[in-house]
Amino acid sequence: MITINKLRFRKIFRLIFRAYKEKTGIFSSLNAENSGPQKLYIPLGLKPGDEKHIYWLALVAMSDRRTNSRVLYRNFALMFSENPHLFTVGFSPSIDEMTKLFRQYQTALPLGEIGFFIKRKDHLDRFFNGDPRKIYEGVSNIDELIHKLKKIARKHAVKNLFPGAKVKIFSLLAMFLSELSDFDFADIVPIDVWVQAIVSSTSILKGKGQIKVSSLEKELRPLMSRLHKEFRKDISSVNATWILGRYGCNRCVGSNMSNICPIYTQCKGPFTRHRHEVSGKHLGVITVPSAFKAKFKK
Repeated sequence: MITINKLRFRKIFRLIFRAYKEKTGIFSSLNAENSGPQKLYIPLGLKPGDEKHIYWLALVAMSDRRTNSRVLYRNFALMFSENPHLFTVGFSPSIDEMTKLFRQYQTALPLGEIGFFIKRKDHLDRFFNGDPRKIYEGVSNIDELIHKLKKIARKHAVKNLFPGAKVKIFSLLAMFLSELSDFDFADIVPIDVWVQAIVSSTSILKGKGQIKVSSLEKELRPLMSRLHKEFRKDISSVNATWILGRYGCNRCVGSNMSNICPIYTQCKGPFTRHRHEVSGKHLGVITVPSAFKAKFKK
């Protein structure tokens, strides 16, 4: 049986968010403004937070699943800049048009993503008038949101309002909206692969066996929501776990991170994710005790 050490969870992630707030270690040079793809790439002519910008953010965020985020956001920004009709609420592009555009702008996404993109745009337009903020109206957390979306889907005989977009994506989009306005939502820290890696590498997970990533996400979400309330005044701190993972954990094997990682002494090393022997795809589970790659040593 696997359990979560809640005291250690608070200790570890408080260290990360505090380091971001105080701009120490890795965060002395990296922050949301110079690292976050949502900050770096915006379609030409748009102002952060205007209606077209958040419309674009919703569509690109719902396409962001274990891809190279910088490339994805950059190419989506260019694609929309040069094809402004894509911003039109109610306009439904054909599969042929979007296939051509995705190829032209080198938007490499999973098989079936082009059709998903069209459906997500159509449903955002039809059911929320093209305003992603309305997705979150009347709900305060992810569980309530998912219930709301399923209810709307049943009412309109739609299988899935936003196909391919799972729970983490709605936290990601909520994070973007909270950065741009006084948007209030509990779950704005995505429980992504980096958060999952950190809880494994720092012994927050206790016991022995396997736990599904989906189950782990559900258990960690309220813990993260409560903890991050301490840092909501510095709203960009929500990017801290992603920045640490992307530019810290990702390089811990080949670079000495001892002086810049806020949890270096608390961590066993980079987490090894389980993959299928043939396809190489992630299996969606975490095994405890986990396997770790050795940290870089001088």
